[in-house]
Amino acid sequence: MSKPISRVWTFPSDSNPAVNYETLLYTDGSLSCNCPGWTRRLAADGSRSCKHTRAVDMGQADVRCSASHTYEPLNSKPPIHQPHARTQTHESPKLGQRRFAV
Repeated sequence: MSKPISRVWTFPSDSNPAVNYETLLYTDGSLSCNCPGWTRRLAADGSRSCKHTRAVDMGQADVRCSASHTYEPLNSKPPIHQPHARTQTHESPKLGQRRFAV
């Protein structure tokens, strides 16, 4: 069972410029990559990460990649990407404003 792909980035290898790695953003917001960092490392909580997926999380993939392609039609909404919990920022209320839970 394969998930529909929303966007693809191609990154050149740092050690061998003839090798390229693809990082995929799926329509459900999840990421995957075919580099050794992604395929060989598994965190204790079952998550995977590599420098290419972190570049996507930080919004720097378009600057660092050698090519990218979007599979979404132009008239559809952009994919809802949920960044890694470590990269999420939270804004506190401005002076004089209260924060309400809804």
